Amino acid sequence: MNNKPPIEIAKEISLKRMLGQVKEYKNYLLTKWKIILVFGFGGALIGLGLSFAVKPKYNANLSFVLIERSSGGGGLASLASSLGISNMIGFGSSSAFSGDNLLEIIKSRHAVEKTLLTPINFNGKYITMMDAYIQFNDLHKEWKNSKKIELRSLNYPVNLKREAFTRVQDSVLYSTYKGFIESNNLRVVRKDKKIGVVNVDFTSKNELFSKLFVENLIDQTYQFYKDTRTVQSRVNIEMMEHTADSIRRLYENALYGSASVSQVNINPALQTAVVPKIKQENDAQLYGAVYAEVLKNLETLKLDLARETPIMQIVDTPRYPLKVKKIGKIKGVVFGGGIGGILIVLFLLGKFNLKDVF
Repeated sequence: MNNKPPIEIAKEISLKRMLGQVKEYKNYLLTKWKIILVFGFGGALIGLGLSFAVKPKYNANLSFVLIERSSGGGGLASLASSLGISNMIGFGSSSAFSGDNLLEIIKSRHAVEKTLLTPINFNGKYITMMDAYIQFNDLHKEWKNSKKIELRSLNYPVNLKREAFTRVQDSVLYSTYKGFIESNNLRVVRKDKKIGVVNVDFTSKNELFSKLFVENLIDQTYQFYKDTRTVQSRVNIEMMEHTADSIRRLYENALYGSASVSQVNINPALQTAVVPKIKQENDAQLYGAVYAEVLKNLETLKLDLARETPIMQIVDTPRYPLKVKKIGKIKGVVFGGGIGGILIVLFLLGKFNLKDVF
């Protein structure tokens, strides 16, 4: 007499049915081994063909640390301000380039498009990076039958100002930037928020282009940040230099005026003639003192500018040969054959189940 609970009995029956169904599937697939073999072999051939047809991609990696010098807090604050670390430990220096903001600015449309318009020496020709991108991707072949005539011979001359771009030039440039971001060909990450090292990865079909793109992108971003970070200090210096030049002219005029006043007549009755000389000497002393103070303040402003100018320290730079991403022959055969075999097995099982239903 079976004293097992009904639930355990039901489980045993369900397990037996499942094992029976698996065995039935197995026997059915064994009768179709030739079809499975053919599709697996076909998938392997397709994978092998793709390994030859798909062009390899080259990955360039650059890592850096941005060190911001703060006017308060000394060397420790300068080091801690690197990429928002200061906010974590209490220095409280805020910047549009700190933290994750820096990552977004590096891969912004402004930075990427400006980099694409940077002139480079590409295969012996001095052209913009955008023209180089069009060249090695054979885009003109894709555009030769385009309804837009301008697209067939589209280029980006080195000396052409951005304001003079046509609608088609702007559109293609933006599409290229958008493609980099959406395809994840351009990646900017900081692996650990406690460490200020930023990694920039870029992948393209040309080794030289990948290397130059990453290097120029960082140069453009750093120049943009440096100009933005120090704009007020540079304006103050220009104003102080203009003031110094004006006071120096007044000082020199006072000196020449004093020298031109004659000291020959010393008759007490005519001593009033010496008044202009005394006035000129007093003016010269005054302007001299003011000029010295202005020069002192000017040097202070220049020191402030040097202190505020951030430093970008490159940790790793892309070097040849770059890391290659490609479909290997063995990998193509294994994956192609596996995918082909799996797909035909799923198709056969689906057909088998449908036959039972109908």
